[in-house]
Amino acid sequence: MARYLARISANTPRVISVLALCRPSPHFSSKFEVDIMDEFTSQLMQRKIGKWDQKKRKYDAFLETPTPKLEDKQTNTVTEKVRPDNLGLMFQNLLDNEDTEGVVQLIKSCVKHNAAPPATAVINIASVCAHSGERDTLVQLQELCQRHHPQLLKENSQFRDFLAQAVWVRGDVSKALEMFEDVYRENAYLRRRIRLMLKYLIADLVTNGSEAALGNMISFSERIVKDFQDFFPLACVWQGCFLSEWFTDQRVALELLEKHNGLCKSVINRIPYVVFISLKCHRTEVVYRLLEILLKYRMKPQYSSVLGSLLDYQFRRGDWTRCSEIINWAVDNEVPLPQKHHIQLINLILNQKMKTPLAPIEKKAEDRNYEFKF
Repeated sequence: MARYLARISANTPRVISVLALCRPSPHFSSKFEVDIMDEFTSQLMQRKIGKWDQKKRKYDAFLETPTPKLEDKQTNTVTEKVRPDNLGLMFQNLLDNEDTEGVVQLIKSCVKHNAAPPATAVINIASVCAHSGERDTLVQLQELCQRHHPQLLKENSQFRDFLAQAVWVRGDVSKALEMFEDVYRENAYLRRRIRLMLKYLIADLVTNGSEAALGNMISFSERIVKDFQDFFPLACVWQGCFLSEWFTDQRVALELLEKHNGLCKSVINRIPYVVFISLKCHRTEVVYRLLEILLKYRMKPQYSSVLGSLLDYQFRRGDWTRCSEIINWAVDNEVPLPQKHHIQLINLILNQKMKTPLAPIEKKAEDRNYEFKF
């Protein structure tokens, strides 16, 4: 033993640290850390998946439970002992199925038992009722929120914008515009929602409404422009009138551009939609009227884009005469066109005259099925 100890170098420390003995090798340390991270990640994922499965089973069980028929007057949809989360699932199920009548009946049942829908579902419920013109149901929802969600009701101006939409749907456009304007002026938070409502209401008004209603809408939009420099409602009116098939509506669109200097910039984002809808319906005269307006107001970037879309449309139809007219018009008015349009025109001419295209269209390689026999 003494002989063996004598062979140990003098530089070797007499006491070896326990930490040094227990320290793993670099390779083992890296593998050990990876194993720990994998184990932690696996456990975390298992917990998350377990929670998700539990919620999914609970929701599936609720959906599988037979719901009472709304026509059965002896069966109450909501009872006094209903849980708030179950009530929320009931509303969500009706909203997903777009069952407006079911939502109305469920609101009535909530009023009867003083059970309010969850705050997360209130806005969606109000939107569905407003879209269907259910003004009385919105009033009942107001009363429920007054008792159970007063802060939400206050932040949304007593749901008066939804009430205005319901009144509009019922046919009283003048009264609805007054309500919209009041909410717009007092609550900046709801202005975006009002714009979204008006976007679809105005389109329907121009198509199916009266001239008096359109006049009220224009007056409302002009007041919003004057007081808040917001051209969105007026731009919606312009778009609807410009796409209209009636000459009087088209004239209104031109008069609005002449009267309001800032309207041209506001309708720029609507030009692609106007062109797309017009060409889809093969109403090229609308696109030509739009080109005249863009040229009048010196909006050459938009002019070039619209002219290119019209040229593509005529190329797809194979109308060489129209294509030639469009390119000559572009040259006369110094409007640049992409090079592809010139090549397409030359190809069209050569195909008609000589059947020899200048720049043949590249075709994608066809997938071939090979059978191997061994």
